[in-house]
Amino acid sequence: MSVPVHSEEPEVDIEADLPLEGNFVEQAEYIPENIFTALSADHPDEETIIRRLSAGGAKLLVGPRGCGKTTLMLKTYYGLLRKASQNFGVYVNFKLSLKLEPLYVNTPNATYWFRLWLNLKIYEGVHSALELAQRFSLPKTLPSRQVIESLLASIEAGKVEQARDLEQYTMDGLSRSIGAVLEENGLSRCVLLLDDAAHAFSSSQQEDFFEFFRQIKSREISPKAAIYPGITTHSPTFHVGHDAEQIDVWIRPDQSGYVDFMRSLATKRFNGNLPSSLANTPLAVDFLAFAAFGNPRSFLNMLRTIYHDEMKITTASAAVDRRKLLDISKQTRELSHNVYDSLTAKVPAYREFIETGRDFYQGILARIKDFNRGKEDDEQALEVALKKPITGEIAKILSFFQYAGLLLPAGENSRGVKGSFELYFVHFGDLITDNAIIGRRTKSIPAFVKAFSAQTHQAWPRVTPESLIRKPKEVSFRLVLPHCQVCGAERASEHAKFCHSCGSQLKATSLYDSLTNQDISVLPLSRKMVSRIKAHSNIRTIKDILIDSDRLKLRGIPQIGPARARRIATYAEEYVA
Repeated sequence: MSVPVHSEEPEVDIEADLPLEGNFVEQAEYIPENIFTALSADHPDEETIIRRLSAGGAKLLVGPRGCGKTTLMLKTYYGLLRKASQNFGVYVNFKLSLKLEPLYVNTPNATYWFRLWLNLKIYEGVHSALELAQRFSLPKTLPSRQVIESLLASIEAGKVEQARDLEQYTMDGLSRSIGAVLEENGLSRCVLLLDDAAHAFSSSQQEDFFEFFRQIKSREISPKAAIYPGITTHSPTFHVGHDAEQIDVWIRPDQSGYVDFMRSLATKRFNGNLPSSLANTPLAVDFLAFAAFGNPRSFLNMLRTIYHDEMKITTASAAVDRRKLLDISKQTRELSHNVYDSLTAKVPAYREFIETGRDFYQGILARIKDFNRGKEDDEQALEVALKKPITGEIAKILSFFQYAGLLLPAGENSRGVKGSFELYFVHFGDLITDNAIIGRRTKSIPAFVKAFSAQTHQAWPRVTPESLIRKPKEVSFRLVLPHCQVCGAERASEHAKFCHSCGSQLKATSLYDSLTNQDISVLPLSRKMVSRIKAHSNIRTIKDILIDSDRLKLRGIPQIGPARARRIATYAEEYVA
């Protein structure tokens, strides 16, 4: 796993003192409803997506981290609760479902407990929806919230022996309880909005979730799940298209309305008025929007950096320096690469795929750079065309790039006798940073914006995927098996019970334990911040941050206020999600 890139920490230390800091919380699930509504911009396809999420039928909302899946789910949820509708919305966030993964290592009936946990989380979501709406009646047969939360706490702590009287919390019991809510309130359907549903990197958990998803679907219950592209493992009996319709929500940066969407988001986060430095820099917001590559969360990170710099500006006529904008776009691109690199820890079996993928991606950038050399600004290629057929191994690498938000599928193209090609947009931040577009020594912000906003191009570098791999004959696309906990030797086979090197008995490994025991330096924190946390607290690992649920330890560290403590805790949650 590569060394994480650390962003520079702003000189303004106590972020809670900055008036608009709360406006730059990237994760929508942490924003109160009234503030969420005020800060949210309209996705270019929002009306269509929300209509499909609000109606019957099972749906899968697909897109990389930070592309707006949670925002769309919450807009659907609040809309169902606030408007006169025959549908009852229930929102459940499964971000930390990997906490249950140790059960698959330590208990013989993990599937039972995981499915029970899923049911309990939905019961909890039903209570939250009834309380938030304040217009529905609570059926007497609905289990109390206190009992639900107590059972959830026991299962999440691995103390399954403490869970008692579980018959009514089965799927049949859950279906009956939801039916009682509908009947009590004269409603016709329950829309289950299951966010961060299949983000756990345990394939067993994912398979169990999709079996649950397929079985809970009924005339009265319509499940919708937000998932990542590429890394999701469906159960053998679950078929996308038949069991659920897929909705892609990643916004193409060449899409009509894209820049207007990002401009609206920026204006809302600055309470209606852009900072003077941005307002005084023509095309700065447009440039940052393109550098975000269709990812609102990345865009908000860049706006926060601008905001912190604004606090140091003393003249109203100051502008954002060109070099600063280029540096911000570079940092944003590095965050996406960190997500890709984190796969080495999250799906260790695919380590060799991930390592080969780094060379593969650099090969794409090199081909685009060569192709664009000498072309006009509005004729720069932003895509690569990969010749079909594409092997299963290469397809897996491409799926990892989509998960990280580095490659965006852009359709297919047929060139007759020359073959058929899959088209992919390449992260615009990489095109900027690696000089793959606008090859001149002096690069202007208007030149980049002109290249990105030009009409759809009809020419791209067309390459055979295998040609992007250096020394392809030496590349092995084998799956890496877990290592011996005693001597570190790799297992001889996935069914081996004893180490072939030292003879020790091999134990099943927990992915959740492996991730949470990592040092906090793997998080996107500056070196200065990591040192400060370690110097003033006993926090060393991601687990230490997660168990500091009230953030008292983080808040006790000098120059860490509520906003920064919340963001550090979110980084830890995102790392294991």
